[in-house]
Amino acid sequence: MTKTIPPRPVKSVKVQKNANGQGSVYWSEKRHRWVGQVTFTDGKRPCKIFKLKKDAQNWVAAQKRFIQAGQSTYAPHPKMKVAEFLDGWFQLRVTGKSPETQRNYRSAISRINRHIGNHLATKLSPLAIEEMLKQLHIEYPDGENTVANTYAVLRIAYRYAVKMGDFPSNPVEKVTPPKRRVNPTKHIPKGDLEKIYQAAALHPYSLARLEVGAIVGPRPGEILGLRWSDIDWINKKVSISRQLQRVKGKGLVFRPVKQNQKRTVPLSKGTIKILESHREFQEMNKLPFQEEFDLIFPNILGKPLDPKRDRKWWLDVLTRAGVKHYNLYRLRKTAFSLLVSTGADNAVLLDYTGHSDVSTIFRHYAFPIEEQTSIALERLDALRPNV
Repeated sequence: MTKTIPPRPVKSVKVQKNANGQGSVYWSEKRHRWVGQVTFTDGKRPCKIFKLKKDAQNWVAAQKRFIQAGQSTYAPHPKMKVAEFLDGWFQLRVTGKSPETQRNYRSAISRINRHIGNHLATKLSPLAIEEMLKQLHIEYPDGENTVANTYAVLRIAYRYAVKMGDFPSNPVEKVTPPKRRVNPTKHIPKGDLEKIYQAAALHPYSLARLEVGAIVGPRPGEILGLRWSDIDWINKKVSISRQLQRVKGKGLVFRPVKQNQKRTVPLSKGTIKILESHREFQEMNKLPFQEEFDLIFPNILGKPLDPKRDRKWWLDVLTRAGVKHYNLYRLRKTAFSLLVSTGADNAVLLDYTGHSDVSTIFRHYAFPIEEQTSIALERLDALRPNV
């Protein structure tokens, strides 16, 4: 009787996945082509089909080099349109930022989508971007900064996508950035400032609002967010820690100051006196107040003042003063220019203004006061050698 020998068990072979940076080349019977495949850190395993084995090997080797360099040549959403990409990027990266920042980004994205929103995001060419910029220059003939901001938003979005490995390259980097218009508005001239003070002096509220803007120099939203409790009357200082802004869908809300840089600004004796007069007048006229927000500059009901009403107050004062209609933000530049004219050093300027770079102050906010220039010229004449 023949003894039957059972077959030896066959050990199963465990197929291991390629580790990050590894790749493989294999023949596909279904496609009758060679396939190159690599594995990325996020688990994605892109592949590409080739007629020749050596081409597949070269492609895998190239992917390894990109991975080692921290780059990616793989786009996971090849059919995504630019508009879809920017919408997703906005929701991921911009939501949660200040309302003003969100508005600026939305406006830029709207301009981009109007021209190239239907282009494939992964196939967007530098030529299409250049054509968009040309059209924007036509639409906004005096809007150099608008065009430059549009370009910047598109570049930031693509930079993030490349960094995350979603897109192979950033086509925006190949386009020359549009030039910005560098023509900063300056402070209000002394003669007009005197007329404005004379017009504002007719009412304690107006004089105090002008004083804080033109001498202390917070941003308009920060001024509307000031409370009486922010003032240290003994040490003559004011704490600036919040700003009032209108947020879409929420109305007027208090938000932290820009970049969360709370600061304490010293107040002169003259400023303290003007604020005290305003506080006394406000206390005597609180009867219409419906709520107590402790605001230094509320509306007639004691509630937060709409920035539109604040700008209307400013235009009314300018009209009564008989001067040109300066932008409300020029008060801030006036305050910093006056501070520089006193000879304050850089440390005082940084502490007073809330900026971290003194060059920003001199480039955009503080400008020579006419009287100080005249004094400097007189001193130069005095230093000239006698001949």
